Amino acid sequence: MSRISRLLTAAFFLLLLATCSKPKPAGIPEHLLEIMEANRAIALPPFSDDFAERTDVFLTQGLTSEEDDRISRERSWVALARGQGIRAISSANNPVGSISREDAAKDINFLFDLMKYGYAGYQHFGGDEVFLPIRNSMLERLEKMPGAITGGVLLQEFLVPGLRTAIADNHFQLHDVTLGASGFGARINEEFVLYQGQGGFTTTIKNVAYRLVGATLFGQEVDGILPTLTREGEAAFVFGHVADWGQLGHLGPARMTVHLEAVGSGEELSLDVRLGSMANFGRSDTVLYQYEAKGVPVVVNRTLSEPHLTNSATGRFRESGRSLRGSPVIVLDLRGHSGGVPGPIISWINALTTGSSPSGRAFGTFDLESRTNDNFMRTVPVWTKNIPEASTLPLSNESLIVVLTDNNMASVGDLIVGYLRELENVLFVGTNTRGVILTGGIKRNVLPRSNITVVFGTQLHLRPDFSQFEGVGFLPDLWVPPTESLERVLAFIERYGLAHK
Repeated sequence: MSRISRLLTAAFFLLLLATCSKPKPAGIPEHLLEIMEANRAIALPPFSDDFAERTDVFLTQGLTSEEDDRISRERSWVALARGQGIRAISSANNPVGSISREDAAKDINFLFDLMKYGYAGYQHFGGDEVFLPIRNSMLERLEKMPGAITGGVLLQEFLVPGLRTAIADNHFQLHDVTLGASGFGARINEEFVLYQGQGGFTTTIKNVAYRLVGATLFGQEVDGILPTLTREGEAAFVFGHVADWGQLGHLGPARMTVHLEAVGSGEELSLDVRLGSMANFGRSDTVLYQYEAKGVPVVVNRTLSEPHLTNSATGRFRESGRSLRGSPVIVLDLRGHSGGVPGPIISWINALTTGSSPSGRAFGTFDLESRTNDNFMRTVPVWTKNIPEASTLPLSNESLIVVLTDNNMASVGDLIVGYLRELENVLFVGTNTRGVILTGGIKRNVLPRSNITVVFGTQLHLRPDFSQFEGVGFLPDLWVPPTESLERVLAFIERYGLAHK
């Protein structure tokens, strides 16, 4: 079983163990409080005492000032297009129409030099042992090409297929192609609603109560259920499974077989239930605002990046935290959050809670400092390590914060969930975040002869337990279709009287 599978399995069983108490007549159900606590422990495992030493295997060693200077000088000759976002691609910076084999070879060598001295994921994905054979294979194949080629051919037939075999980093981009990690997510079936009791999980079919005995998917036993909110706002469970569906897709339609037993008679029943994906909320041009819905304050934040990140905007965001201090419940709508910088969310949390400041316990951060990536502080390229200090969790927070998440949340959108996990009384509803945080501190480069844009990170983020985060993200407490999550959360708040406590 892979590390990711073990993580998801452990998470699920913690959720099952947390569902033994019956909900209170009013107020958030006890089992949801226990789910929130269990998921905090999963999201924020402790750092071991030797974590910093164990990370050395992921950090490129043996970098020299001479090579750093040489690569930095070559990089400095390249003029970067102004007025474009770091990932922006336009006709002005498309690959050249023709490039000699000699110049193509120089760009290939430059790219691998650039990665070794500037890309934070170089050693994480295998270092010289992995990348040099890939480079050499490209150069050998290039020698057999007849005459000149185009920049597009260099990109699509050499660089992308070669590096895709090694790199799974959602921030790594070769021109308009991202060499990302496979995406995890949940698929669910909402035809049946299940409830947890002393005898396990039960559902009613044609007025007969059935107990769940087991479930299989593609011939493998699975847990088969996930916690959710119904359209009426009731905390319940549905049939579902979390997996890398990109890898499972070749096995056919996602139909899970559930094995049931009638309560009382013991009659057995097997059903094939279809598992469907949950659509993301989508993008929105209005990125920061606050309003009330059914008497509940809703704070919307879709990005913390330029050009939306102005002093006025961040001031309004921080002020929303201060003005809502003491509110019984707050909905924080982060669906589609595209990332940016983390400072404003820390200020918002601090203003709301009158002093609680998250430490970023979800990741250790490692910065590659070199001339190559324009982050030079020493003679020889070095790595700096930032391991958050141990703190007592959860951090104090009186308001119930219901956070809406989806699979479009990425980069700092991931980090925000990590920060909020440190607080007490925070419930996450929706789907898992995308998991786009393995590398950060994004830099834009251009291969000088082919004009191919290269984007990658100069920071490495590692989980305390070294588990995979890229493509997996943070899991929610309740799996709810993001397109309906706000409406269901408002019904949930009303159903359990959470706005009047």
